[in-house]
Amino acid sequence: MMDDKKIDIIIDNILSVKLIFFKALLRQGETKTILSPAIYYVLTALERQGSLSMSNIGKEIYMPKPNVTALIDKLISQNLVERIPDSKDRRIINIKLTKKGLKTKKEIENIFKEQVSFLTDKEINELSNSLTKARNIIAKIQKANTNSILEIKNN
Repeated sequence: MMDDKKIDIIIDNILSVKLIFFKALLRQGETKTILSPAIYYVLTALERQGSLSMSNIGKEIYMPKPNVTALIDKLISQNLVERIPDSKDRRIINIKLTKKGLKTKKEIENIFKEQVSFLTDKEINELSNSLTKARNIIAKIQKANTNSILEIKNN
């Protein structure tokens, strides 16, 4: 039997950790861009993938395409990303990091590092292990939900 109070605490913690961390980051950081979790996720996805279409960016960061378009427009205006026409399908416009975008992502990561630099080695290991466990559990939940959705669709 699930303990509703514990579940409520888990939900609150999951939702607040990212928000608290980014708020702390914004207070300390001196980046030349308007920083948000979504911006960081886009920069990270583009660095990892090279270039992505708007639709694929939305899938990577779990954001609807209209929101992605507005976010990408903001990043283009700051010269952090650029539009690249697809060589195979001219209807598709891919988005790619600029040198400034990559530099900004690295600056953000350095600020992240500064945020945790005061922790002891033991605390860093505990944080790392805790976040890895949380990530694995969330992936398990996500997989179970995906399987449930597939079962519903197949029935």
